[in-house]
Amino acid sequence: MSDKVIHTVTGRNGSATAVDEVDLTSASVSTSDAGKSATASSHVTLQQGLQALSAFMVFMNTWGLLLAFGAFQTYYQQSLLTYKSSSEIAWISTTSGFLILFSGVVTGPLFDHGYHRQLLLCGSLLQVFGLMMTSLSKEYYQVFLSQGVCVGLGGAMLYVPSIAACVMSFDAKTRPKVIGIVSSGTGVGGVIYPIMFRQLQVRIGFPWTVRAIAFVILGTYFFSYLILPYPPPKVPMVRRMVDRSVFTDWPFLSAMLGGGFGGCAYYMPSLFLPLFAVTSTKITADLAFYLIAIVNGVSVIGRLGAGVLATKIGPLETCALGVATSALLLFCWISVASVGGIIVWSVFWALTSSVIVAMPSAIVPVLSPSMNLIGTRTGMYWAAVGVGILVGGPIGGALVNVHARQINWWHLQVFAGLVEAAAAMFCIYPIMHVRRRSKTEEIPTTRV
Repeated sequence: MSDKVIHTVTGRNGSATAVDEVDLTSASVSTSDAGKSATASSHVTLQQGLQALSAFMVFMNTWGLLLAFGAFQTYYQQSLLTYKSSSEIAWISTTSGFLILFSGVVTGPLFDHGYHRQLLLCGSLLQVFGLMMTSLSKEYYQVFLSQGVCVGLGGAMLYVPSIAACVMSFDAKTRPKVIGIVSSGTGVGGVIYPIMFRQLQVRIGFPWTVRAIAFVILGTYFFSYLILPYPPPKVPMVRRMVDRSVFTDWPFLSAMLGGGFGGCAYYMPSLFLPLFAVTSTKITADLAFYLIAIVNGVSVIGRLGAGVLATKIGPLETCALGVATSALLLFCWISVASVGGIIVWSVFWALTSSVIVAMPSAIVPVLSPSMNLIGTRTGMYWAAVGVGILVGGPIGGALVNVHARQINWWHLQVFAGLVEAAAAMFCIYPIMHVRRRSKTEEIPTTRV
């Protein structure tokens, strides 16, 4: 009787028999990647620690500053740019966020080519330069070009390459927990910068407040520069800017669409929460500004918790749970009408929505056939999120007429809830795909 393979598996001795050539290639690459990172599971080296610290500072100064824009939005609306609508002002921040994320389709491959050091240096200096120019701005177009475009391009050179470098420095088991810790830098920056802005702006004025923030960002980037003496992670195979296989990889494509919808809804509370509190409750102006700091501070707990939970149930499941709960909370936002209610809602929103920022960096490796594609696919994923952020804020601003005698916020709240619910729906198929794949790999080889 001749041997015939009925199903493809990996035996206990590490051997594998393939029916599909593509599956065998993916399996061999995954095994190779796991072997290369096996040493990382036993202990964290100095280089790994510095790489995580560098990524932490990047999260703090890109996403952290971006999520502090609610303080800038309220100031621009009430003082500097009173002649502009909420939608027009929102374009400043969403353009910056879009550039930070969408430019990953370029910076990801540049990272693959080994330009991590150059991107880190140029991006950090360009971001600081943009803030210095913001401090000199008087007109809308000046603020847009300096804070929206220049700061955004600087962050674009930093964000995706730092994520890719951090992801490639740790093994699959450690990666979700490390990403949870690293992404908590967003919450740290989101606490520091709005408080700095509120406290300094009333004392030294807008120009020197923005310069002070720029100096703090420059100082913290010196901690990121500690990784520069080490060679960047090597990618065995450099990919093109766009991985065309993504468009036939339905699980990853579904995750990208979910990221786009999630980014659209996620950024609306960050932009409009202080303004909503001032116009819909009897909250004081100071406490309204501090809502952003409260949200970002509590989100640190959410991100750390998401990293721990992801090691238990998986990053895809953790992300889906966070997105679905966030959608529910956005609908609950409609009923908030008191100071206590807005504070409680802000705390719960911070705990659940923080998963949207923390988990994608751990999701991309799970849905990628090879670690060689991490740079490109990370860039493509965050590009989809960037598109969502770009349009979400201005649409939300257009749904709210802040100059009306009676401001109705429910249009924005319902729109945000529906979009976030759509994001949750797109999270289902990737989970089903990964679980089906896991069950297939567990079936023993049968010979007849």
